[in-house]
Amino acid sequence: MPDHIRRVRDSLKSRLGGPTDSDVVGAPGSIQLRNVTAGYGGAPVFSRFDLHIEPGEFVYLVGPSGSGKSTLLKILFGTVQPEEGWVNVDGIAVHRLQHWQTDTIRRRVGCVFQTYELLGHLTSLENVLLPLQLAHPRTRHARQLATEALELVGLAGKLHDLPSTLSGGQQQRVAVARAIAHQPRVLLADEPTGNVDKDASAEIMELFGQLNENLGSTVVMATHDEYVLSRYPARAIRLQTLALKVVAS
Repeated sequence: MPDHIRRVRDSLKSRLGGPTDSDVVGAPGSIQLRNVTAGYGGAPVFSRFDLHIEPGEFVYLVGPSGSGKSTLLKILFGTVQPEEGWVNVDGIAVHRLQHWQTDTIRRRVGCVFQTYELLGHLTSLENVLLPLQLAHPRTRHARQLATEALELVGLAGKLHDLPSTLSGGQQQRVAVARAIAHQPRVLLADEPTGNVDKDASAEIMELFGQLNENLGSTVVMATHDEYVLSRYPARAIRLQTLALKVVAS
């Protein structure tokens, strides 16, 4: 493609919120951070660190409270911008995205938030369906995908229930269904088993395992759940204040 045509195309993509060639680098499903310095709430969290996660890896983020697990996930999801450095997730230069371009990352990355982030006036099905329709407006089978995701997490009988009528564990399952409905290449999860019993934890981990093994999705999960860490061993990255290191593989 001639350079002048590429420049015009990239200009149009930029105006419309899409990634340009300079924004898309790295292998699909990979995660790379270089020389990243970041803080949250005015306090420094990370200083000049590098991280590389291969496509299709399953990785735990572990460490004490306040070590930056949630902040790192927010950086990867584009909701917190680093002060310095380079962040690439699934081929997207996340550190370059403007706030009006965040749909770019949401189309390709699923995220399970620690606080569920469900809309109280929407049913379980609608909570899963809404972001699916926004991120993939041309998807003809969005309702079917949302329904199947809820069935996978054991909520086939709760499709039309409001969050206020669900237990904490059931709300967490809705959040998991929302994150996996579009079969993302990268799944980020912040303490997804923190508010559920062991049986529900096992079901969630089995789902993540299927997504990782069958679809090749990269999974990055913050946890302090010793049961999960021992029952489902994987590479672990321990975070400490202003530091990051691999502690197991």
